[in-house]
Amino acid sequence: MTKNIKRVRKLGSWLVVLFSVLLTISAQAINPLNNSLDKKVTGKVTDEYGTPLASVSVSIKGTKQGVTTDQNGTFSISVPSEKSILVISFIGYDKQELSVSGKTEFTISLKAAVGKLDDVVVVGYASQKKVTLTGAVAVVKGSELARSPANNLSNSIAGRLPGVVAVNTSGEPGYDGSKIRIRGSNTLGNNDALIVIDGVPARAGGFDRLNPQDIESMSVLKDASGAIYGARAANGVILITTKHGKTGKPEVSFSHNQGWAAATMLPKLTNATQYATMANEIEIYKLPSAEWSAASAAFKATGIYTTAGGNKLTAPFLPADFTKYADGTDPWGHPNTDWFSAVLKPWSPQTKENLQISGGTENVKYLASLGYENQDGYYKNSATGYKQYDMRFNLDAKVNKYISTSLGIDARQENRFFPTKGAGSIFRMMMRGYPTKNAIWPNGQAAPDIENGEQPVVITTNQTGYDKDTRYYYQTNAKVDITNPWVKGLKFTLNASVDKFVQQRKTWVKPWYIYNWSGFQADGVTPIMTAVKKGPATQATLNQASQDQINLMLEAIGTYDRSFGNHNITVLAGVTKETSNANFFNAYRQYYASTAIDQLFAGGLSNQQTGGAAWERARLNYFGRVGYNFKEKYIAEFLWRRDGSYMFPEATRFGFFPGVTAGWRISEENFFKNNVKFINTMKIRGSWGQLGNDQVFFNGSLREYDYLPTYAYGSYTAGNSVVQTLKENGIPNTNLTWEVANNYNIGLEGTVLNNRLTFEFESFQNHRSNTQCENIGPGLGPIPIEELDSWGDHEFWK
Repeated sequence: MTKNIKRVRKLGSWLVVLFSVLLTISAQAINPLNNSLDKKVTGKVTDEYGTPLASVSVSIKGTKQGVTTDQNGTFSISVPSEKSILVISFIGYDKQELSVSGKTEFTISLKAAVGKLDDVVVVGYASQKKVTLTGAVAVVKGSELARSPANNLSNSIAGRLPGVVAVNTSGEPGYDGSKIRIRGSNTLGNNDALIVIDGVPARAGGFDRLNPQDIESMSVLKDASGAIYGARAANGVILITTKHGKTGKPEVSFSHNQGWAAATMLPKLTNATQYATMANEIEIYKLPSAEWSAASAAFKATGIYTTAGGNKLTAPFLPADFTKYADGTDPWGHPNTDWFSAVLKPWSPQTKENLQISGGTENVKYLASLGYENQDGYYKNSATGYKQYDMRFNLDAKVNKYISTSLGIDARQENRFFPTKGAGSIFRMMMRGYPTKNAIWPNGQAAPDIENGEQPVVITTNQTGYDKDTRYYYQTNAKVDITNPWVKGLKFTLNASVDKFVQQRKTWVKPWYIYNWSGFQADGVTPIMTAVKKGPATQATLNQASQDQINLMLEAIGTYDRSFGNHNITVLAGVTKETSNANFFNAYRQYYASTAIDQLFAGGLSNQQTGGAAWERARLNYFGRVGYNFKEKYIAEFLWRRDGSYMFPEATRFGFFPGVTAGWRISEENFFKNNVKFINTMKIRGSWGQLGNDQVFFNGSLREYDYLPTYAYGSYTAGNSVVQTLKENGIPNTNLTWEVANNYNIGLEGTVLNNRLTFEFESFQNHRSNTQCENIGPGLGPIPIEELDSWGDHEFWK
């Protein structure tokens, strides 16, 4: 804990220095003429519904002077004269130009430019104008995601992207992310989409814990447009682009979000009186049906019934018990316990904060941000919670006319902490708790457990120890763009990323106590309580584990983008090399003489255990695209990728994944313009592509190296001693190869009512082949099964 605090303090100190340097640079870079401007103009920018818009560009027409709005939508800018024109622009909204003309304060409402044709959409290794987009791509802006109060980014996309489903199965802090499914589940194994963050695929930690304030946009490739990502694109691709600085004075913004979370639904259980009634009825229903009425009346009157055979039957709960359960006069012996209310808080607080600074000149732009998140558990006196500290720094620099560079740094620390019992055990005990038994005695001590020491009031706290999971992410990426001065439209891009992931987990389990009540002392007031020790039979135990992973990516891309009159051509080709290495270590001790020291060295020497493992992974990929359009009316594109994966034997290691998309903007034809005037724009598009999946999962683990004769360590007793042995782990399958998804898609999209209403109709089919199934015999690896199909259609209006 002390080390973590020192890390945070050190990180904070460096960021303060960084912010100070950036402010100094920006102050020196601002044109000195701006300091002598005569008039200061302020204002606020909102959307049509009055919601403040952040990062809106506000500039003075005809100059390079401009600012952006803060998180509250406000801005302040100095103008040279009364004749100055303010230009307000924001992606997805209509641009406005306003004359200063004696005004010093503006209230500006921007109208959404639905279906605007010059919007730019991020796609694989490039960006395209929306007008020329022929794939099924859904887009959401980062500003929309930032409005969601959800602590986990995966929960913020629910309902915002057509064809994308977010399914949340847990609300536990730290593990409350949604499973993302693009056009449903299509395979027997891993159905997760490929996540690409700032051009780097499959970064450790995914996108769940990214700070929404740092995101510029999110694009989802749902059809053959993802073929350029080949081997891991069969389940769809999610592209995330983070924010970068813009030209202008330093803009500092701070946001604070305070929320409270509660369970959406809890089971309604019986109270003590209802439970006692049901328990009595069970005894009655064991009798012949002819005696039910008489037995019921006798139980209510005296609690005793004499059967037709002369036997006396005593009710489990007597009339006096019902009276005490109802009036609450005997909380020790006749409680009325709601176990969910005894364990859970009605509301659980959660906090999110973000500090961001951005700005720059024409040659150097920067954006830096700090984020903090604190999410409390739902239990009273909870040992459950989640805390996050994150930092991002993006820097763009123009070296000269032909060379520009970009650097991105992201650091994040995630602290998860839990009790030693999982949420499943806790909720199971709450469901099994009797309403006629105490959860907590009136003196505040914990009542007896339900079984095996599991008393939910106790096992939700730190009384049983703790389970701490701390993760550190250090992610960097750098880019160099080189424009060829001799060949117009030719550009070379070099990308590199280095990602480091470290996980440290420590589980300390110690004995705890519950209390039995056996009446009162002679004064009739002081309860007689007996402490009962529960928990590990071998005193305290400690499990400690660590993981250290590093991912490297090197990439080179060449792009030729040129227009010849009405003909527009784009050619892209690239190569990517990815490597990943990880090391694991774990240790276990028990027989601790004292619970005061929770360290490995303090444990007993008997039955101590250690373990470790490691893995190496690698990929080599070649990819490209060729695009052509005529007058942005007839559009076609060919995409391809040749992927090499370590998952398969040499003979089938590489796979080729092509994709073709085409579109026709029928609304640009004269016959359409002249006869169908109520439709502003309309485009028909279609695609076909083959996408791969090399993620073969069985029993929750990735089946790596199943094409090799792998071995496993074991033990054997020989000569009165235990020796380590080596045994064959499974029969290799040298025919392992790619799972292939053949994607077909037809789409119709357009706008009506002066571009105020957008519509999309999609029809698609996903045909899978070579899907790997679980082994069907002892020692056998995965084998391919028959083909799988999924299809559907949907429409989308907004």
